[in-house]
Amino acid sequence: MTKWLASVQSLAEAQILLPTLPDILDMKNPSKGALGALNVETVTEIVELIDGRCQTSATIGDLPMQAEVISSAMIDMASSGVDYVKIGLFPDVDLINCIIALESTVKLLKVPVIAVIFADKPPQEDVISVLNESGFQGVMVDTAIKNGQHLLDHYDDDALSSFVSAVHQQKMMCGLAGALRIEDIELLQPLEADYLGFRSALCNQHKRTSTLQLDLAQHVQQEIKGCLLIR
Repeated sequence: MTKWLASVQSLAEAQILLPTLPDILDMKNPSKGALGALNVETVTEIVELIDGRCQTSATIGDLPMQAEVISSAMIDMASSGVDYVKIGLFPDVDLINCIIALESTVKLLKVPVIAVIFADKPPQEDVISVLNESGFQGVMVDTAIKNGQHLLDHYDDDALSSFVSAVHQQKMMCGLAGALRIEDIELLQPLEADYLGFRSALCNQHKRTSTLQLDLAQHVQQEIKGCLLIR
């Protein structure tokens, strides 16, 4: 069953979503990049507000592919009490070695770690099996460049189906995101990813840096539930 994730950029936005909480409440700062991070104090406040009513996740920022830098940020964010920590994997000649070097931190953390790859800046190597061996709990695909293009502008159905299958073959959780629109839900549900992630579709004028709107979140939730009923 495909679930949904909603990204919030503040405690105030999390409060807006309380009547319609997603399956995963994600926390990021969209003004600071694809996976811009909120400070740990704000994330902690949001986790305390949610109080277990849904799962939570938080990004650690658009960081260089340096294991020491990423490890430190993962440890800090995990201290907030989130259910998942998310890290972005950006193209780098040393990417595989970076992932391998993260293994000890990933496996020692009490919080599962989700890796994010980017459809518009894909890794040159097949990283999914390496991520599994290094202890990551899931992989999601997103877009790095927020220029109005959507996930489906970069991946067709076959490519997305192959991605979902590859992640599930490694017994990891799989997520799809990248300026997803409400009308994409019907197209993506049959792929059976574990969750679909939304930010811009929930915001005023569909601008990811503007304020989240409760009615748009309710629309997404209704569409998710409607597709599940049809299936």
